[in-house]
Amino acid sequence: MSTKLSYAMVGQTLNEWYQIIKQNNVKKAETMREEIKKSLSEMEENEKIIVYFNLIDSRFKLMKENYKSSGKLLGSMEQIALEENTDHLIQYYFYFFTGMCYFYENDFIEAINSYKIAEQKLNIVPDKKEKAEYHYQLAVAYYQMHQNVFSLNHAEQALGFYKSMNGFSYKLSLTHMVIAHNKLDLHQYNTAESLFKDSIKLASEANEKYAEALGNYNLGICYERQEKLDLARDCFIKTLGYEEGNQLQTKLRASYMLSRVLFKLNLQEEAEEWYTKAKELAQYLNNNVYLAKLSIIYSIYKEVNESLMDMNFAVLKKAQLWSDVSELSINAARYFKKKDCLKLASKYFDEGIIARDKIHTWTEEINS
Repeated sequence: MSTKLSYAMVGQTLNEWYQIIKQNNVKKAETMREEIKKSLSEMEENEKIIVYFNLIDSRFKLMKENYKSSGKLLGSMEQIALEENTDHLIQYYFYFFTGMCYFYENDFIEAINSYKIAEQKLNIVPDKKEKAEYHYQLAVAYYQMHQNVFSLNHAEQALGFYKSMNGFSYKLSLTHMVIAHNKLDLHQYNTAESLFKDSIKLASEANEKYAEALGNYNLGICYERQEKLDLARDCFIKTLGYEEGNQLQTKLRASYMLSRVLFKLNLQEEAEEWYTKAKELAQYLNNNVYLAKLSIIYSIYKEVNESLMDMNFAVLKKAQLWSDVSELSINAARYFKKKDCLKLASKYFDEGIIARDKIHTWTEEINS
């Protein structure tokens, strides 16, 4: 009769797997997942370990950008997680990962609400690494809501934790990027550029290729915001040189931004080439948001189509992506003004202002 594996040993491996996932080490996480699944079949019976596996697996799916699968798995576990006698760590993971699912669905208010429930459980979890992760994710969510003061506060807390621990170059780099984005929103361009460059250097020195790619992508956004279009183009090209094939959403974002910058530079042939690549990838990923954004830039810079633009702006508005609506509306208005299409310019300036007002209403919803 074969000896069963100790559930305590499997539990320790689950914790190690979660740390690897947080470091975004995709290949190692995939390998460990298969090893853990085998261990579970050979483990002495313990229902709690199965619950932990499913929770961490939902986080694994988020890393792999399988957002719907992650949400479905979490939904199937809701009853167990909400039982009164369920331990605090299970409840924390459930609410924290649920918040991340809401975030990736662009429902930032529900994401923050879930994070706040998770925080009540986090206070009982004596794990500095998890506190750092929590503050990092909350900083990202608040940034998306244009709550720069809140975002910077949580990012600085995350940074303090990461600096006090070894082996967190990846998350240090990403946290610098969050701070840089907030500085960019506050029009502190020199500070933002410097922080993005620091994050790229940190990632490069630690051989964190994906973080380095993200750093270049974000630096490209910083340059595009300042109309430094040649520099922005170079950054997006560097991002697309990253070879890890499973981060398709990042490739989609970079392809879209490269196409947009090339259209602005009036490099029509190159712009159309990257527009086509981005559109094919968005179709493959069934990403309707990016299909809408791509259609909008094509309707601005290539073939003006007001009704098609408005239809696709409606897609972004329905998803409450007011930052994208504002940014693209202002881009359209400026372009049409240069072309002396003053009626269209006026219309989209107004659209941009309305979208910015929508962003401000988020503050009231968060603080209510």
